[in-house]
Amino acid sequence: MTRTLTSGCLLLAAFALPATAQDSTAFGLALGTPAGGNLVLKSDALGVPLQIAGGYWGDKLSGVELGVSVYERPDSFFQSVNLIAGYSDLEENSRESKIWRYGGVSFTFGTGGFYFEPGLTFGDGDYDNPQLTFQIGWLWGR
Repeated sequence: MTRTLTSGCLLLAAFALPATAQDSTAFGLALGTPAGGNLVLKSDALGVPLQIAGGYWGDKLSGVELGVSVYERPDSFFQSVNLIAGYSDLEENSRESKIWRYGGVSFTFGTGGFYFEPGLTFGDGDYDNPQLTFQIGWLWGR
C-alpha cells in the first residue's frame, strides 16, 4: 500500500505540474525526510499554499509528506510555517522495516532556489516521540 500511495502521489504531482505552472509553483529536489531523496512540488495554484514531497527507492526507503503553509513571507529568508503529515518506511535489513506516520510543523528558510526546512513531528510507528525532520534542497520556479 505504501508503494502504491507514494507512486500515486508522485505521478499526480508530475502530471499536475504543467496544469498548475504559474509564478507561484515550484518544483525541486531535496535530501531528508520523508524518503532520503525527494521530489518536491510547492504551489498555491489551487488557492491554498500546498506542498508535496516524496520518493520511492525500492523496498529500502520510501515516503510521502503533504503540507499546507499557515504563514508565508516568500520574499524573506524566513519563508513559511507549515503543517505537515507524512509517512516514511526505512528497511533496516531484509526482515525488518521501520515505519513512521507523523504530523507536525516545519519552518522554511531559503534564499533564491535554495531552502532548508527543519520540523518537529509526533506520530506512531517504530520511533519515539517527538522526531526532528528536515529537508534541504533546491526549487525551480519561485
